[in-house]
Amino acid sequence: MSSFVCLRFGRRAFGLTHSLTSSSSSRRPASHQIGSAILFNLLNGAFIASELRAVGGTRRSRESPLFTIGLLFAITGAFINVFSDEVLLRRRRATSRSAPPRAAARRHSVVSTKRSKYILPSGFLFDYVLCPNYLGEFIEWLGLAVATGNSSLYAFAAWTFANLFPRAAHYRRWYVAQFGETAVGKRRKAFIPFVL
Repeated sequence: MSSFVCLRFGRRAFGLTHSLTSSSSSRRPASHQIGSAILFNLLNGAFIASELRAVGGTRRSRESPLFTIGLLFAITGAFINVFSDEVLLRRRRATSRSAPPRAAARRHSVVSTKRSKYILPSGFLFDYVLCPNYLGEFIEWLGLAVATGNSSLYAFAAWTFANLFPRAAHYRRWYVAQFGETAVGKRRKAFIPFVL
């Protein structure tokens, strides 16, 4: 479990930070923001992984059904998170060009502002929620908490929800303001399909 946590935070600290800074040259974050993101993810990952190592990795038996269910949720959440991030990064790179590819223009609503072009994501879980990467992150941490029975991971899952749900709700309002309720659709929620 601690290896899984280290891998996830390592990806966030280095891989995702690098991808975000290299995908859009017009709006690169300042170096102190990059440094803060790397430091936060390294320290957070180290703290959680060290607690998992200190208690033997899990408070649950590996034969427990909750361990198996939690692990499946964690892996599913990680896949949703990583895949959704990659979809968004590819679309960001495509819109940073002078014009979106014809295939993207046919599949997605496109809005241009003075500074940027925005595409309303679709496909995969984007047809049900506007921020599936946030949903995947929450599912991942909740799954790890269930698998391990670790109170720190339950707290981290709760804080992840408390941080990401308001952001997802804000993004949904922004998408509706930019693209209109008809394009976004009432069925497409902010964070949890068919619910929120």
